[in-house]
Amino acid sequence: MSPTPRPEVAPALVALQRAITPEEVWLATQALLRAATPSHYELIGLPSLGIMPFFLRTTMPTRDIGRFGQLAPLNAVIATKPGLIVARMSDFYTAAPGDPFFEEFLKPDGWLYAAALLFWADDGRFIGQLATLRSAEQGDFTDAELAGLRLLHPQVNAAVVRLLTQENAAGTQVTLEHSLHALPLPIAIVTWDLTLSFTNRAATETIHRWRHGAATARAIKAAPGLPGNLTAACVTLKDAWNSAVTTHDFSRLKRSITLMNSLTDGLSATIRLVESPAGRTLHPSFVIHFELPRTPEAEVSRALGQFALLTPGERAIAILAAEGHDNAAIARQLNRSLSTVRTHLRNIFRKLGITTRSRLAPLVHGLKR
Repeated sequence: MSPTPRPEVAPALVALQRAITPEEVWLATQALLRAATPSHYELIGLPSLGIMPFFLRTTMPTRDIGRFGQLAPLNAVIATKPGLIVARMSDFYTAAPGDPFFEEFLKPDGWLYAAALLFWADDGRFIGQLATLRSAEQGDFTDAELAGLRLLHPQVNAAVVRLLTQENAAGTQVTLEHSLHALPLPIAIVTWDLTLSFTNRAATETIHRWRHGAATARAIKAAPGLPGNLTAACVTLKDAWNSAVTTHDFSRLKRSITLMNSLTDGLSATIRLVESPAGRTLHPSFVIHFELPRTPEAEVSRALGQFALLTPGERAIAILAAEGHDNAAIARQLNRSLSTVRTHLRNIFRKLGITTRSRLAPLVHGLKR
């Protein structure tokens, strides 16, 4: 007969389903373990490099976590039972006087038994654990209790995957925003309602220059809005899009307009209508790339204009390639296949108009400033 979860775990499961931050996941999983099985301590570690976690929370007294990871029986579990979702640690070690793990951790901290929910990536990598620890008086975990933990594993695993996915997305967003601000090429984004929603530092200065010419070469704190002729170009593209939607004919849709600035020779702006991926937003938006007057670095500037057109995955690969990482290292860091990395690099070179990795490095040099 299959075990059923104890009724008191329901509130903890609800909290876990609502958890969206690492701390919220920790508090919800801690409450879940306490509701599911009596415990002495709880521990969560996510995600892991080997068995060493980047995010670690535990109710245990503070100890040498590096030494803990070196001696912990979890090493044996990972090595001998890849893919195992619930482990009773006493199945993998025998705690006894003289054993370093027993002497340094179990004995001083007053616990002897442990069970863990284990999490694995699709490619088989161990990515973390949620452990419940018991004192000698509480006794070891029974087969029935392990079965109960297995029932909870899908819900906890879903929360872990959601958290790691959100963390990766957040990290990518922060990196992208930093990168866009650092790029020497001016980039601005305008929403469908013609609101200037983003400008990097270079664009803020260029918009001021677009209005007033090069004579006002002072520090610019903020662009007051989009100049009128650039707004008018967005309106033209917007009207063309609305017409295409109405007639169901996108074959002749105008998707970009280039304007020259009347005050500064060589200064231009290309306004592009950018469609959102299906299901993300209802309307397109507009991306403005400013072309600065030609300088000895004009080739770099022009290519950087295309850098913003790369997909997020292509940008991540371009940055790593520019930093000197080979294809295999990029594949490992981004959890991509080698063939995917090669394909993305071919697309990157095509979009940027370059043919070698050595030409890529100058294009993303601004990201390091």
